[in-house]
Amino acid sequence: MPLAICLLKILPMTNESTILDRFLFRFIAVLIASLYVSELGSIHSIFERLLTREFYYEFGVTLLIGITVTELIYRINYYLSRKYPLHDHTGMRILLQVVFGLAIPAVAVFLMAALYFGVNGINIFKTDYLVFVFPLVIVLLILLNLLFILVPYFVHAFRLQQANKMQLGVTGSTSPLVSGSNIIKVFEGSSVLHIDGSEVQLAYIIEGKVLVKISNKGELLTDYTLDELEGILSPDQFFRINRKLIAHKDCCISYKTESYGKLAVEIIPVTPVPAIVSQLKAKAFKQWVGGRF
Repeated sequence: MPLAICLLKILPMTNESTILDRFLFRFIAVLIASLYVSELGSIHSIFERLLTREFYYEFGVTLLIGITVTELIYRINYYLSRKYPLHDHTGMRILLQVVFGLAIPAVAVFLMAALYFGVNGINIFKTDYLVFVFPLVIVLLILLNLLFILVPYFVHAFRLQQANKMQLGVTGSTSPLVSGSNIIKVFEGSSVLHIDGSEVQLAYIIEGKVLVKISNKGELLTDYTLDELEGILSPDQFFRINRKLIAHKDCCISYKTESYGKLAVEIIPVTPVPAIVSQLKAKAFKQWVGGRF
């Protein structure tokens, strides 16, 4: 399946974790962009400028402005993606993105630049900042917004395509219920996420609904049954404790023998359903945990 077609089919996924969520990556990207902006229009080479104190002053201010605005846009996009997903509120999302993701950061950049010039006794309107630098800033802000919005879609499309290829290689089918495929569909608000099964801590049934607990996202609803999840999740890492609970091995802290050969398992984080292994499955559970306890 071509990547573009795959992307259109799973467009509702908007919260895929990507490299853009790592502060270090954003910092390095801003560092490079700030170096370019600070050197824009300079008549001296970068090597000559490195020997001057003015370079580090200008570069430091540019980097500070860049980091501030980038983090502002990142946080704004994080909030808008959850409150106004693009696929559910297209018009409103575009409007809010333009206002809060572009216009407000652009004004913030201008005000910070004006303050920098003012501190140095220069009127920003009497410089070439608005002619050469500010248009570039607007372009960079637009690109930044597009990256934060679109990259998660493309990353998710690629990951799903790879999962489909793996499943085709194993069974010749595109069914998502291939054991070990580890791709699980969950719901976060109005958004649909496809996560790797290794991120799951627990899966359980509450009032007829199947929930999965993920360390950095909390409880999320899924439309899989526990039987289906048991077929998807790695049997080396997950165990079907009982008909209402599946647990990751790292979450099983200890166990003790109860009446009639049953096992009471201590699980962290604490489960909202009893973690009792039946007598019939007790031996299999002990073999599964091995020498952990």
